[in-house]
Amino acid sequence: MLAITDGYKSAIVGDPRNMFMKAVLEIVDPDITFGAPNGSGAAAWSKPEQLHDKELSLNSRYATLEPGRWVLDGSFRLIPDDPAQLTGEVGFVGDVLSGDDGSFASPVYAELTFSNCSILQACSVYFSDDAIDGIAEDFSVAVYSGDTAVYTKDFTGNTAVSVSLDGFTVYDPTAIRVTVTKWSLPGRRLRVAEIIPGVYEEWTDDILASINIQMRGNFACLAIPYGTCTLRMDNLDRRFEPRNKSGIFQSIEERQAIPIAIGCELSDGSVEYKRSGVFYQANGGWKTGDNAMTMQWDLVDIVGLLADREFKAPDTLPTTLSGWLAALAAQLGDNFANKYHVDPDYADAAATVNSADDVSGKKCGDILRWVCMATGTWPRADAETGDLTAEPLWSQGNKLDLDNMTVYPVMKANDDLAVLTFQLYDGNNTVVNISGNATSSSNTLTVSNPFIHTAAQAQTAARQILSQYGGIKLETTGRGDPAGEIGDVDTVWLDESSATTGRRMEQSFTFSNGVLRDCKSVLLQADGSFLFQNRVVFTESGVFHTGPNQTQARIILSQGGQGGARGGDGYVGGSGVLPGSGVSSGEGDPGLDGSGGKVWSGVVSVNPNTDYTVIIGKGGKASAVTGVPGEEGGETTFGVYSSANGQVYSPSFTDIANGDAYGRTGVEVPISGTGDGGKGGDGGSAGAGYWKQEFWPDGRPKGWDFIVTVKPGPGQPGVDGADGVCVIYWDKE
Repeated sequence: MLAITDGYKSAIVGDPRNMFMKAVLEIVDPDITFGAPNGSGAAAWSKPEQLHDKELSLNSRYATLEPGRWVLDGSFRLIPDDPAQLTGEVGFVGDVLSGDDGSFASPVYAELTFSNCSILQACSVYFSDDAIDGIAEDFSVAVYSGDTAVYTKDFTGNTAVSVSLDGFTVYDPTAIRVTVTKWSLPGRRLRVAEIIPGVYEEWTDDILASINIQMRGNFACLAIPYGTCTLRMDNLDRRFEPRNKSGIFQSIEERQAIPIAIGCELSDGSVEYKRSGVFYQANGGWKTGDNAMTMQWDLVDIVGLLADREFKAPDTLPTTLSGWLAALAAQLGDNFANKYHVDPDYADAAATVNSADDVSGKKCGDILRWVCMATGTWPRADAETGDLTAEPLWSQGNKLDLDNMTVYPVMKANDDLAVLTFQLYDGNNTVVNISGNATSSSNTLTVSNPFIHTAAQAQTAARQILSQYGGIKLETTGRGDPAGEIGDVDTVWLDESSATTGRRMEQSFTFSNGVLRDCKSVLLQADGSFLFQNRVVFTESGVFHTGPNQTQARIILSQGGQGGARGGDGYVGGSGVLPGSGVSSGEGDPGLDGSGGKVWSGVVSVNPNTDYTVIIGKGGKASAVTGVPGEEGGETTFGVYSSANGQVYSPSFTDIANGDAYGRTGVEVPISGTGDGGKGGDGGSAGAGYWKQEFWPDGRPKGWDFIVTVKPGPGQPGVDGADGVCVIYWDKE
């Protein structure tokens, strides 16, 4: 959830409320590379590198020898001895002063240099918006290609803080130079805040006709949904005319960014904006149907840019989650290299593949979800920054009530999953099966992920995958709150005594005719596995007391495990009268493994302030007879719920909330409180001997005897099954 003020909390649910929208249009070559800025001379404390940082205002007043800029009233700061310690936006500052009439003895200039820009059809220049600094009055703007000024425009008597130029076309531009001959104030230095090689301007309600934003997430990393934005704007001046081959429409290309924000007017008249994402021009993502009087742009977020892009593997493959996100962001070009964020606690999480062949040529979207799945994170485009982001699920969210919803929420059953199968990339094609949330389901799922090499990694992925199955979905339609994000855990208040909780997996914002409304969202309450915060484990019988407001609990009941059977004795000897007839020796058969106890799990309703009796089933004793199964374990119960209603899972039941396994079969050293079945005893070792021929006294062959040299070993006893367990999850107060 985005940070909000108390004023916003009140205003967003107010009736009436005033909402606003804005978008920043940036038509700048996404592959442009900026060089070192030039100038006719710069002050020692100038910051020319800020000429292309998209900060349009100079917000730092420093005391200089210019008239009126050395006032000891606290409005000016002293320039530090080390200019590197200057803070704020300074921009390019010249080293000479204008004369008494504002003219410079010799023209002064500031120049932005760049490369990797194929075409330029517009540019803007921003001077200081602080009146005490003054602005350029007489100046020229020249666009260079190499050493040649291909396009030049002169300005005389200018009174604007910024100027924008278009209607020209320069191929392979390399620089934009602003040359000033006269300043608006005497005794002033040249100050330029920003030079933009392209279009960079803010659109608000007077230009924008409508915005529709769709956001989606897949916490299980089984798919790679992404955010989209459909933006319609007025084009009455035909500025964006597809048929005009020399117009700025030709400069629009994929990967150009448009940040979108939605604002709410507060009680004091100010507007608090919430960034709803940064969306990018998609290839061919525009259309018009009314002779270009309006334009519609279909945009995608950074995940959408990557989803179907073919991955080009670097020479050295990354080995961490952070490294892979950096490699993925870099697929979009050098200017995207830093547009990613990884939760600090997961940045160094190991993420490796066996070879480059596992990822080369694959879709970037698939690699993104694979690496997140293997590290227990999920991918999204951050709403505030637009960055490619990987982080774990969180537990914070918003409150939704009927005052901010236009219809009552619709609840639907969520899909169940019977079993989850992982094909490990361990060199042996090992298969790991993990039980789903409902064995009665007809759905099964197989995961083949080159980043998952071990059973432990499969279990990490399974916890997050299974947290998206079972339970219910809530579909809400309301007035909309732009502070909500995909991944938030929201509480839906149906009335003052009834509330339910779910994780936001889809949402849309529809803004039209100055109104934000009919905003839809889908909340997922998947068996409560990741919503219940408290946990207690009963390994001995006892009593569980519910809290004063507790109405639900998720419980896991495992029967005691079955005992294993004794192994068969080894044997030696034979039958018949000839060597080799019959069987001479062999190992005893291993004893039968004890089955894991039946496991039942579900979300149940409970009464507040109530004692619930918990009975833990004892593990079954091992069988002393070869071939006879050991005793069944006792049933585990919680109130009226019993493990008898569950089933035996192969290889085990996995607790999706923390990865613990219950009810394993044939465990050599069962741990009490797991419901594990005991391992069957090993068969006895084989004996050894040889056949010896006997003769009568007269030398005639008498027959053959088997001589035992090593006695066969006895079968080993089986192992008792482990006692059962009762695991209870419930919400914090």
